[in-house]
Amino acid sequence: MSDNKLEILNKIDAKIETRILGYSTHKSEGLFEILEDVVYQGDTEALKALVDAGMDVNLQNRYGWTPLHIAIRRNHRDMVEYLLDNGADIDRADAVGWTPLMESIMDNMPELCALLVKRGADKSIANQRGATAMMLAKKFDRREMFQFLEK
Repeated sequence: MSDNKLEILNKIDAKIETRILGYSTHKSEGLFEILEDVVYQGDTEALKALVDAGMDVNLQNRYGWTPLHIAIRRNHRDMVEYLLDNGADIDRADAVGWTPLMESIMDNMPELCALLVKRGADKSIANQRGATAMMLAKKFDRREMFQFLEK
């Protein structure tokens, strides 16, 4: 194992200990916090180390957010692609029915919207208020994204 990977794993191990002992006693929530930190910071190497160690890329927090939702909110395209390549559910909705595609529209991320559509995101899913990605693009005047969704 390379020194770099070993260093990353040691950092992750330290984060796991800190998070689980300091923040959360609920196992999946504690694990999500670690994954969330890595994705939020855009630390692709740490994300790869976590996935290589068997971390579930579809973990959700109490709000239903997945690492994919967070990567989109932070506009981390490389992480979005990596997560999708490693089993992230492209259509996993959060607690109020928002999918990653809807997040890309709400956060005005046309590149990520196009990527998700290209990778097969379901455009017909509606959130708890009955709004689809297309309806959100229209409501928030996201013309460029509306065009991706029309195709």
